[in-house]
Amino acid sequence: MAPIIRTCSTAFALLLALPAAAQTADLTDYVRARAADAAGAAGVAAQGYGRALAVTPDDPVIALRAYRQALMVGDTALAARASAVMTKAGVAPPDAALFDMAVALTADDQPGAADAVKRLKGTPLDFLMPILTAWLAQARGLDGVKVIESLDMGALARRYAAPQRALMLMAQGKDDAAVLDAVAALAGDGDADLRIDLATARGRDGARLLLEGGGAELEAVARTLGAPQPVTISYGLARLFRAMATDLGGDRMATLTIALSRCALILDPGETRARILLAQAIDATGAPDLALQTLAGIPRDSPFARRAAGVRIAVLRDAGRADAALADARALAEDRGAAPLEVERYARLLTDTGRYDAAARVYADAVRRGGEASADLHLDHGLALERAGRWAEALPELRKAAALAPNRADTLRTLGTALVTHGGDAAEAIRLLERARRIAPEDAEVADALGWAYVRKGEVARGALLLEAAARNDPAGTTAHEHLGDAYWRLGREFEARYAWRAAAIHAAPSDAERLARKLREGLTAAS
Repeated sequence: MAPIIRTCSTAFALLLALPAAAQTADLTDYVRARAADAAGAAGVAAQGYGRALAVTPDDPVIALRAYRQALMVGDTALAARASAVMTKAGVAPPDAALFDMAVALTADDQPGAADAVKRLKGTPLDFLMPILTAWLAQARGLDGVKVIESLDMGALARRYAAPQRALMLMAQGKDDAAVLDAVAALAGDGDADLRIDLATARGRDGARLLLEGGGAELEAVARTLGAPQPVTISYGLARLFRAMATDLGGDRMATLTIALSRCALILDPGETRARILLAQAIDATGAPDLALQTLAGIPRDSPFARRAAGVRIAVLRDAGRADAALADARALAEDRGAAPLEVERYARLLTDTGRYDAAARVYADAVRRGGEASADLHLDHGLALERAGRWAEALPELRKAAALAPNRADTLRTLGTALVTHGGDAAEAIRLLERARRIAPEDAEVADALGWAYVRKGEVARGALLLEAAARNDPAGTTAHEHLGDAYWRLGREFEARYAWRAAAIHAAPSDAERLARKLREGLTAAS
């Protein structure tokens, strides 16, 4: 009976959330769409919202849901229909104007694109208006560079305007030495994607100027370049929206990232990097199957195929498909062209899934293949060995990491904590941890490690003060709260000890739960 009650409760909650207009019509499609939406079935949700919008064609609430799902699955017609409903009601989100502009440009509807740009005024995206206005002017045969230089812009607009100005110059055929110098400066060390944008527009000549020595991906792009690609308004704005989506990347901005990535793909369906960003954002909304489907559209011979493969591994991992993620990560890591980050990712996945001996072997191989000077590799190798129960082998690796990075709190803390845990030199451990504390005085893990080292040494009151600070700075920290409870018990503060252990138990892993439960029942005993 309980599953029936839960199902009815869910359906009732969906009915309460119905827009007013839908409540007088057939609710089936809307309810099913909401359920599919909540389950991450974006394709089913988009179809359901589309049918619900057909029944109630003027409802902006249904239109917004239809618009968002349509952008995820790439249903441009549904998104355009939904955007029109929201615009008519005066409730369209700012990114709907960008979507409408992109659709208008693909239809060669310059007036429609200009009207869409005007709708950005007064919205959080209005900083884009000078750039978009300049491109529209250039598309009409005017000098977009002069337009963009004549308009007032804030710092955010100027950030995106600089590479767009370079693309406008290239669109005008002004590829003399001065322009090439400007292009090279814009495509400096920090922005590989921008270098690719400019090199693609230059063609084979741009490869030498902008991509040589830039790493495996840039070299792969260089091998694909032939004749220069015409720089049009669609080319320029697709790169603008992709650059913005890159900057916004993250779970909290997934909705806007999807909109920007989709706009980039509408303007240039071959913008593979936008497709990768779209997949990442879709995954962040809880739709891993659609994210994988989006990535599947990227050709194996694309210069961005390895970047896409890395995102696929992350999607599989986050979806709990550890074996599939490991298989993909292994294939990349064992490839002759594997980058160090790909090898490290495979080893990290092995560690995360408890395969510590295997992870240690991969880290050891990475060290041998040129990672001898990497503190991170030695640190991760040492941790994998320690977790595999191979402490004698782990200690030299942890010492090597601390020697290579003597001013990094994490390497000092890890070595100091390991010495305390395995009964090493207590004086050395405390020296390391005190140094880490001076480097990172606000770091809760460092405070916890040093406080616990003092407790183990017998300086319980001194250690408790640091453990209190660690617990304050990391309220959800299981280890800090458990250590604090242990310290309080040793000081005779049994009520406070149990309070700290209860706090530790809230976020404790299953492997720690029984130990904490025993402490709460029995106090601090030899067994606990």
